[in-house]
Amino acid sequence: MQHTMNVFTRFGDLDTQRHVTSRTYELFALDARYSVLRDLGFSQERIQNEQIYLEAVRGYSKFHRQQFPGSELLVKTQVSSLGGALLHWDQQILEQSGALVCHLQLKTRLTQAKNPIDVQGIEKQDSLEALYTDLAPWSGKGQRITSRYTMPYSDRDFAGRYNVASLWRIFEEGRWNFAAQTGLTYEKIVAMDTTSFYMGSVANYFEEIPAGETVDIITWIERIERIRYFFRQDIVLNGKIMLSMCDEQLIVSVSKQRPQRASSFFLEYVSPYLEFP
Repeated sequence: MQHTMNVFTRFGDLDTQRHVTSRTYELFALDARYSVLRDLGFSQERIQNEQIYLEAVRGYSKFHRQQFPGSELLVKTQVSSLGGALLHWDQQILEQSGALVCHLQLKTRLTQAKNPIDVQGIEKQDSLEALYTDLAPWSGKGQRITSRYTMPYSDRDFAGRYNVASLWRIFEEGRWNFAAQTGLTYEKIVAMDTTSFYMGSVANYFEEIPAGETVDIITWIERIERIRYFFRQDIVLNGKIMLSMCDEQLIVSVSKQRPQRASSFFLEYVSPYLEFP
């Protein structure tokens, strides 16, 4: 089943890097997913009253072209049944020219008041190119940074839960906290002539986090491959992993404004937090 819709970026979608934040694209994709449900006969009133919900299980994102305010984009959605309550969403956000802005995949469980319900009206696919994977647990090698995050009541959605964009906010905080706790200041970035850009991620969603709870964000670097490094995060509540993410970060020279191999200064800086040197 396929669906298309047009969307516009806004000035308020800009992040600290002055381009549209990744959460904006996920919110566009979320709107498209619920539009598909409405096409399947789930009215907006029913979705809200009966808490018809797309519960995230696994996710993938890849960002290709930066965007700025006032861009008109096209969201193309293809959804397939994985059997029972499980759905596979493959979504592309495109410029009007057809150039790919970002690619999102999400495996969801359709629920009604938190109870799984079988999906009707969507073709089942036995072979799909699923780009999300099960992330390996931390091996115990290397150091990790732990920070704390309290789940805001105000970030909950119509069902009193946290959608994927709200969960991504936790991981964003984890990246910033890692930089703060390891002393990665602007001056340090300039001295190493090295920064990085978030290119995409794989996420595993295990358990729902209750509002108001304070979780541990545990961060480390899994490995470095030429001009990329892979940044890991586990979101832990009472000793249990609730969410996990692996980011792909592109290593970029500040002075040359282009990708480069990890310098010796950068390798020395991150070595204590590197799981697989």
